[in-house]
Amino acid sequence: MPSLSAFGWLQFERLCASVLRLEAGTPETAWEGDADRHRGFVSREPLVVNGRTLPAPVIVRCLWLSGGHGARRRRLKRSGQALEPRIASAGSLLTFVNATPEELDDSEVQFHLGMLHEGVEHVVFGEAELMAAIERHPALRLDLPSALSVGDPRARLDADALERSTLDLDAALALAPVFVPTEAYARSLATLRRHAFAVLTGPPEMGKTAIARMLGLALLSDGWEVHECMRPEELFRLATPTRPQLFIADDAFGSTEYRPDAADHWARELDRALRLTDTHHWLVWTSRPAPLHAGLRRIHRERGGERFPDPAAVHVDAAELSPPEKTLILYRHACAAELTPAQRRLVYEHGEAIVAHPHFTPERIRRFVSGRLRRLPGDVDVAAAVDAELGEPTQAMATSYAALADEHRELLLAMLDSPPGPVAERDLAAALRRHAGHGLSRAPVDLVDRLTDHFVRVLR
Repeated sequence: MPSLSAFGWLQFERLCASVLRLEAGTPETAWEGDADRHRGFVSREPLVVNGRTLPAPVIVRCLWLSGGHGARRRRLKRSGQALEPRIASAGSLLTFVNATPEELDDSEVQFHLGMLHEGVEHVVFGEAELMAAIERHPALRLDLPSALSVGDPRARLDADALERSTLDLDAALALAPVFVPTEAYARSLATLRRHAFAVLTGPPEMGKTAIARMLGLALLSDGWEVHECMRPEELFRLATPTRPQLFIADDAFGSTEYRPDAADHWARELDRALRLTDTHHWLVWTSRPAPLHAGLRRIHRERGGERFPDPAAVHVDAAELSPPEKTLILYRHACAAELTPAQRRLVYEHGEAIVAHPHFTPERIRRFVSGRLRRLPGDVDVAAAVDAELGEPTQAMATSYAALADEHRELLLAMLDSPPGPVAERDLAAALRRHAGHGLSRAPVDLVDRLTDHFVRVLR
């Protein structure tokens, strides 16, 4: 069963800040520093935490312990030495630390944490206390869904809602140990809370479906039904006004096929679908920008815009990952794969090159860490192996390409036969005439629209 020690210090400090915000109303901006070095602050006001009032000034600390027994004790000792000169002036101490109950029962650990100082009240949130906070705060699980990987995520799910749901539960649970709540996830959640509707766009393998499914898993732990819908008719059949529900409209779950017409079908039914949304009925649509714009234009033209948002308000671009997000994605996959010490060393030594690779995607990282990395011989050129693995399309992408119509494949071939760099429409049309086996059935711009985000990216 995964513990907080597999969480990583970046997510651990986010977890601690979220717990304190929910328990005591302390804004996350109050914190300073990093959990793997020194992270904390001093509250000049009393804090009420888990029903206890801590007198001011309150020294608040977040300590991340890593490595084996000796390394964890050395980290605790250093933190205790840094605390010693300050503790006499403290009214109380509040410590967040990824220490097990057994560690917290040890008198040496208690000494280094400052728990043995008389006259200073001390509250410790160790692993057990933090896991209890995860259990009692649905908002925490929704804001930080990677917390669902700690403990038994299946046991947290509402049994009645789960029985009625059509979420691919196995796929969602498999994501929990490796998922990273990126900026795109945060924007998606904020958009749903404001508009009850969000559209995720971006290339395949960048985690659009993963974002939707982790939203679903978190909401399922709070009694929401979660439904994956390939067609609007499924949404209309399943919608129930008396029960909270999340609907995930995905053009092709997992990119196992390429169905551009599906997005157009959703766009035609968007008016009716959006009229079913409210604070307890959310719709996430993974699609291309063009169908969203077309659907909302039709609604604004026919119905007016007083109730329905502008496209920019609900559009979340999941195309980009920041270097810290990529680093955390690599770390989470490496932890979940249970690598040998030698394999972990390879990830550490080549991590910077992996994160900087131009073809980095979460799915290709999963494939590399759980597959090829395990089979690498000792004398292999690791940099070349990384480049070969990340440069190779996944099976899902290959399947999507195989499902393309001839005219779409000819368009992609024409792009390869065009001048280097961004391809102008005039140059593309000329190249397409050379490769179109049966002439041009439609304008190149129409063909590009069908491939946008999945196979090509349009610069405007």
